[in-house]
Amino acid sequence: MDTRIRERILQKAEELIDRIEFIERHFSDAMPGDRILRKALYKEFQEAVERVTDICALIRQMLRSSAEDDYTNIDYLVDAGVLKPETGRDMRSANGLRDHLVHEYDGINDHAAYAAMQRLMPSMQKFVGEVLAWVDSDGIRS
Repeated sequence: MDTRIRERILQKAEELIDRIEFIERHFSDAMPGDRILRKALYKEFQEAVERVTDICALIRQMLRSSAEDDYTNIDYLVDAGVLKPETGRDMRSANGLRDHLVHEYDGINDHAAYAAMQRLMPSMQKFVGEVLAWVDSDGIRS
């Protein structure tokens, strides 16, 4: 077992939990109309998804597989049994929303982004749980 990579996965998971908790503490129906709150939550969401994709790449390393693009890495972890298919689907959606928020493709519909974030937050919690369960299981051992 590569303890260095394991520790990096755990560190990224802690950072992800911190961002999820921040979003959940500040998430409200006021978000779409409050620019400061909206921008803060968009930034936290972007960083949360970046932790998800970092974790996926690190797990591929643990599985002795070369990391690829974010979507392929998520699919790989579903195929490897690290993530449940529903969690993988939602992490792909979260990554797409992150891309949309970062690049502002065709502008951002704040109400749609709010609804998507609200739908995806429980899945991000599930992602953390599935990853931590995998880290604690025999699946991470060489």
